[in-house]
Amino acid sequence: MTASVRPVPALLGLPVVTGVTAGACVVALAGLGAAGHGGFATEPAGALALAVAAVAAAVAASRLARSGHRAAGRLATGLAASLLAYLGLAVLAVATVAAGHRWAGPAVAAWNSAWIPPLALLQLTASAAVRTGTVTPKAHRYVGLVLGAATLVNALLTTATEPFDGLPTIAGESWRTALAPVGAAVTVLGVAALLLLPVTLWRAALGSHHTVRARLGVAAAATTAAPLTVVFCLLLAIARTPGDVEPSLGSVAFLVALSGAAVFAAVCAVTAARGTTEPRRVGTVVRAAGLAAAALLVVGAGTLVAAPGSSLGPTSVALVVSALTVVVGGGAWAGTGRLAALLTAAPEVPAAAPVTPRGGAEGTAAGDAPPHAGTPDAAVSDVVETTGPGPSAAEVAPDASGAAVCVSASAGAGVRVPVPAGAVPASVGGLTAREREVLAALAEGASNAGIAAQLVVSERTVDAHLRAIFVKLGLTPGGDTNRRVRAARIWLEHARQRR
Repeated sequence: MTASVRPVPALLGLPVVTGVTAGACVVALAGLGAAGHGGFATEPAGALALAVAAVAAAVAASRLARSGHRAAGRLATGLAASLLAYLGLAVLAVATVAAGHRWAGPAVAAWNSAWIPPLALLQLTASAAVRTGTVTPKAHRYVGLVLGAATLVNALLTTATEPFDGLPTIAGESWRTALAPVGAAVTVLGVAALLLLPVTLWRAALGSHHTVRARLGVAAAATTAAPLTVVFCLLLAIARTPGDVEPSLGSVAFLVALSGAAVFAAVCAVTAARGTTEPRRVGTVVRAAGLAAAALLVVGAGTLVAAPGSSLGPTSVALVVSALTVVVGGGAWAGTGRLAALLTAAPEVPAAAPVTPRGGAEGTAAGDAPPHAGTPDAAVSDVVETTGPGPSAAEVAPDASGAAVCVSASAGAGVRVPVPAGAVPASVGGLTAREREVLAALAEGASNAGIAAQLVVSERTVDAHLRAIFVKLGLTPGGDTNRRVRAARIWLEHARQRR
C-alpha cells in the first residue's frame, strides 16, 4: 500500500538550498582549519561527509514529497536540517573558541550533542516511509522524546575542559560529566529507544509476505543503521583504550560513519516508499547492513587482540584477524543472502491440498466469535491468524483453466488453493474506510504485525478490524480455505473489477 496524498512543492527545491548551506559550512571549517583552529572538527573528510549526507537526505525528502509520503518527507527534511545543524554548530564552536568568546562553552556543548538527533531522524524517516496512516505512532513519539532528552542531558551535563586541543569527544580525559548516574541512565534509555524500531519492523517484515515483506525489510535494515553507529562509537572508545588509536582519527571516522548511516537510511526510505522489491536491490540493502555489523565485530575483536598489552605477536594477531574476517564475513554474506531471498520470495509452489492452518480450520487461537462490541480498539483476547508458521496472506491468480486460485503464503513457501466461486461474496461496499485499508494490506501479504506497522495501529486493533471484516463479508469459519485467504480473494477481485 502506498499513500495517495499530494506532493509538497516546498520540498522540491530543498536539495539546492541544503547544498549551498552545507558548502558554506565546509568552506568555513576549511578556513578555520587552515588558520590552525578546531582540530578534528575542521578535518575535511568529516565535514564533507556530513555535507554529502545532508544533501542526500534533502534529495530523499524531495522524492518522498513527490511520491506523496508527507510524514516521511518532513522527517527526511528534519534529517537534512539536523546534519546541517551539526556542521553549523561545528563552525560556531570552533570560531567562538578561537576568539575566546564567552559563549564558547555553550557552543561546544551544543556541538558535542548534535550527533544524537540525526540518529533518531534517520530511523523515523525510514519507518515513516512504509506507513500509510496519518497518526504518529507511539514508537515514534518514544524515540523522539527519549533521544531529545538524551541530547539535552548530554549538552547540559558534559563540558569540555580543553575543547579542540587535539583531544576529541572519544578521549575521556578531555571531558567531564556532572551527575554521571543521570547521564548513564539517559544513555541506557537512548540505546533502548534506538532498538525499538528495528525490532518492531523486523518482526513485522518476517511475519508478512510478498511486497509488504520486502518493503518492511528494507525499512528495518535502514533503522538498524542507527544502533550500528552507536556500536561503532563504542568500538572507537575501545580503539582509544586499550587499542591506543589516535583519537582524532577515530572521531573523524565516527563523523563518516554517522554520515554513511544517514545516506543509507535516506536511500532505503525512498526505496521502501516506492514499493520497489527487486531482489537485487533488497539484497543490496540487507547485505549492506549485515556486512556493516560483521565489519564492526571484526574491528572490535581485532582491536582487543592487537592492543599493546596483548601477549600475541604481529604474526599471531594477523592470523587471528584474518580468521575472524573469513568466518564472520562469510557468515554475514551467507546469512544476509538467505534473509534477502526470504524477504523477496514469491509463493510459487503449487499444491493440490487445501490450507489447514494451525489451531483448526481457521487457525484461530480461541474459536471464531464475532468481534467484540465497541470501537475497533477494544481489547480482544483471542488473536486471528497471527504471524507464525500458518498462512497469513493471500493473492489471486488464474490457473491454467482461468479459474480463480488463491496463493496462500507461509514462511517462505506458497500453496495454491482453489477457491469455490460460490463462496466469494461480490461486494466490499459495507466496509469502512479503515477496514478497506486493513483488507488491502492483508491482500498485499501483510501479517497482523505488518498491517499494524503500516497503518499505525495496534495488533489488537487489526485483530478487531479483521473480525469485523469477516462478519461483513459473510466469511464464516470452516470451508476449504481459511478466511484470510477468502477475504484477500474478495479484495483482489474487487480491485480487478475497478480497473
